[in-house]
Amino acid sequence: MTETILSVLLALLGGVNIFQFLFLRATKKKYEADAKAAETAAEHGRVDLQQDQYDYVNAQLTKIQQEYYDLAAKYRETMTNHLQEIDNKCNEIAELKSKLTYFKGLRCYCSDCDNRIYESPYKDHSKNNFAE
Repeated sequence: MTETILSVLLALLGGVNIFQFLFLRATKKKYEADAKAAETAAEHGRVDLQQDQYDYVNAQLTKIQQEYYDLAAKYRETMTNHLQEIDNKCNEIAELKSKLTYFKGLRCYCSDCDNRIYESPYKDHSKNNFAE
């Protein structure tokens, strides 16, 4: 029995020596290491690409945020100016209404009319004591 096993092994391994086994094993390990290095390089490249995309999107976001802040400041400034103009116009309207009321009272020809204004409310210009 052992002779048959030995004869089969000798037939199979007859032309192969130990150095051929070692060479095949070393070559296999080299190819496995090369494949592993290629996979690692590809993973590193993917991570670098993601970082570049992140940096690009972050730069765009920063730019858009700055534009937004600039527009918001410009809007606030414009709105303040418009509100001030509106306030000034409202004050002018109120002053003109009070003057109109005063002059309507002066035009009343009945000297005993209750609506007639006898004294000008504009004597003291520092106060808003206009008749309505």
